[in-house]
Amino acid sequence: MRVLALASYDSFLNVAGLIAPHFERAGCTVEFALVAARRRKQISEAQLQRHGQGAKVRWIDIEDLCSSGEISGYDILLSCLEGLSTRRLMHHLIKLGSRRPLVISVYPGLVLRYAYDGFSMRTGSDLLWLNCEVDAEAYRSMCTAFGLDGGNARVFGVGALLEPVVRVSPATSGPVVFFEQAMIPRYHDEREFLAEQLVLLAKRFPQTEFAVKPRTMGGDATLHRSWHPIEPLIKAAAERQGGWPGNLRLTAEKASALLAKASHCLTVCSTVGAEAVHAGVPTAIIGDFGAHDDYGLHYFYGSGLIRSFADLDFPFKGIPDAGWQARSIGDPNRTMKERVAEAVHLGRSERRPMADRALRAEMSPELREHLERRNGVSAVLSRAYQTRPKQGLMTTLNALSGAIRLSELFRLKQIR
Repeated sequence: MRVLALASYDSFLNVAGLIAPHFERAGCTVEFALVAARRRKQISEAQLQRHGQGAKVRWIDIEDLCSSGEISGYDILLSCLEGLSTRRLMHHLIKLGSRRPLVISVYPGLVLRYAYDGFSMRTGSDLLWLNCEVDAEAYRSMCTAFGLDGGNARVFGVGALLEPVVRVSPATSGPVVFFEQAMIPRYHDEREFLAEQLVLLAKRFPQTEFAVKPRTMGGDATLHRSWHPIEPLIKAAAERQGGWPGNLRLTAEKASALLAKASHCLTVCSTVGAEAVHAGVPTAIIGDFGAHDDYGLHYFYGSGLIRSFADLDFPFKGIPDAGWQARSIGDPNRTMKERVAEAVHLGRSERRPMADRALRAEMSPELREHLERRNGVSAVLSRAYQTRPKQGLMTTLNALSGAIRLSELFRLKQIR
């Protein structure tokens, strides 16, 4: 049985690489392909080598893969793709009718933001492997609201937990590790505050070793590229505060290696927080940046792990609420054998055509037809139609003129 694992960025390829051996043990042959998802660099050669996939990965275009009929030669498609590539995949699979492989959609990490947006793109999957029971309940609720069958959802677990973390004993003497997220927080002044607090933390606890793990270093690429990388910000913060603390360092080590020896884990909001909890590392989710939907902190509500920088003191227990952990962090090591067996069994069955209506939680077939008629298919799949139309020069000048007249009128009224 042939399995094609599709990935688009480093974290997605990592999860595909962790799942693949389990299909191979079930007698399948697994091939890897990177999907061309954007014009800029998606993944570096160094990242490919770190994943151990350098020679085994080829680049593909989804439309070409489907239109050529090559995709029909696979029994199972393990889709580890971001949203827009998933939308393109579903669109082209619909055209193939029953001449398509079984589709399994997998998330590469926690669903911290835009959960329903992501769920709606994946409703056409034969199997949707989700991180936890909370996600599965939310997905099924969405499907029910749109008259869809949510029976394709399975609690799989957080894929990154398939990579074992062997704790060094005694880990209490290890470093406090902060794991950066590229876009959480997003804005310059927030990230400047973050950098300043990390330097201050090292100075408050001079006997404790601190390590900061940037999301990327050097030429690495990710799905979300930080607007303001942490490395220059933290160096500038240290200079403003009288110099670099001797107990603070930046590191490019893998997350699993750092968690093996970390005494504590700090992060604003990331999948690494779940990995740390699973590994038994005392963990704090930094809450200074508030309860903004875009930052995903709500995922950790009920965990008991949210703290501000000012509240931190070392050592701390950092143990999550057991009920929250059971519902919010699924362990794929417990579910993998059953999930793979089901997929292999279904992969041998005759495939049903994928229908447009299976994707109506994303939009109705009628709206899709309207948008495609006005904008073209590619613009709809890439969501280019959502961008604000460019204004002509006269439109812009008229708008400015109107704004000036309103401002002058307001000023005159104030004088009177």
